Amino acid sequence: MKLTDFLRDKEMLLLLHLVCMCLAAAFLRLTGYSRTNTILFLTLWLLLLAAWLLVTFVRRRKFFREAQRILDKVDQRYLLSELLPDSIRLEDRLYREMLHRSNKSCIERIRQIEEKQRDYKEYIESWVHEIKAPITGIALLCNNRRGIAAQSTISQNVESSGQTASETASVSKTDYLTISLENQKIENYVDMVLYYARSEEVYKDYLIRETSLEDVIYEILDKNHLLLIQNHVQADVNCQSTVYTDRKWVAFILNQILQNSVKYRSENPLLRIRAKRKDNSVLCIFEDNGIGIREEDLSRIFDKGFTGSNGRDNGRSTGMGLYLCKKLCDRLGIGLFAESEYGVGTKLYLEFPVSSYIKDVREARV
Repeated sequence: MKLTDFLRDKEMLLLLHLVCMCLAAAFLRLTGYSRTNTILFLTLWLLLLAAWLLVTFVRRRKFFREAQRILDKVDQRYLLSELLPDSIRLEDRLYREMLHRSNKSCIERIRQIEEKQRDYKEYIESWVHEIKAPITGIALLCNNRRGIAAQSTISQNVESSGQTASETASVSKTDYLTISLENQKIENYVDMVLYYARSEEVYKDYLIRETSLEDVIYEILDKNHLLLIQNHVQADVNCQSTVYTDRKWVAFILNQILQNSVKYRSENPLLRIRAKRKDNSVLCIFEDNGIGIREEDLSRIFDKGFTGSNGRDNGRSTGMGLYLCKKLCDRLGIGLFAESEYGVGTKLYLEFPVSSYIKDVREARV
């Protein structure tokens, strides 16, 4: 608090004192007081007023400085009314009481909103687990019925339709392949919903342990084998490194990156996935030869809802995949950054930290 601001706040009081001093001087002169005595009286008045203003200013500045210090130090700033220093001024006590009541109402409202969000999140998680059962059932039916359906279709329709047995079987197999791919898309979007709902509380659902990057990558390649076959995508994997992280969350992150690479593929798509060990980290490099990312879009690809020029041209992008990957990587302590050249391809880097304790344990084993 500045002295000028304090005096500006007291301008009505100062004006009142000025009027009273003028009236008092006029009264003293009219009642026969000499000019010297009148000036002495007004000077004493001014000194007392200045002393009172100075003491008041020092005390108020000390009070607000202490309040500001508390506000800067505390994390929950809405609790300021509970932490304000004591004051003998009635005005301060009234303001403190009003702040206390206002904050109490705000905290109750926040609690209600948090309860609603928690209920909604629990419902979403429950719904995801329920919907996964029919998704898995559809996938199993497609795998089990593909050959049976082809044989059944041949025996029933070959004479009436005039098609050859090989043509009918091919049509049936194509139908089941299409259903399987669409079902897999549904499963991926459902997984995104589940991981997004849990992204704020990763610490409640993770298990850090030694994880083989190669095993995780082959797992997601196998999961998406139909998608890779349909789009003629080749994969070159060289990731003979282990990291300490949560396998399930990393598998989801890598799966989202794979989906993006296939979505924005080139005519002859090729994925190169390799790992490189550094002094205090393991770097997993996910490289494709797709359409790439424009330079003006590269810095924003991890923003929520950002689709960029590629997403607008593609028409199927939600802008949530890489945003969710970045969010989960931040929660897990994994570095995630990208390099890209438009028309050439994109590289995504996942940097897994390796603590000095783990390095010492590994050396001791050797």
